[in-house]
Amino acid sequence: MTDRPQPQDPNTVKALFAALALGSVLAGFMVYLLQDQLGIPSDTARYITTVFVVLGVVDAVVLYLWDRYTKR
Repeated sequence: MTDRPQPQDPNTVKALFAALALGSVLAGFMVYLLQDQLGIPSDTARYITTVFVVLGVVDAVVLYLWDRYTKR
């Protein structure tokens, strides 16, 4: 017999996606605040911040859809 991996706990998966969403938004916020100290031009910092925030929103949407899907 083969050893099958145990299914992940849904709460663990939800916590992972929530942490990714929060981490993405916080990373974008930190890039925006520390753009001068990091030596990043203003336009580039704005672009990086936008990408991180969009990534956080996408993670939050995946979390929401995952929660709806697993309740069925």
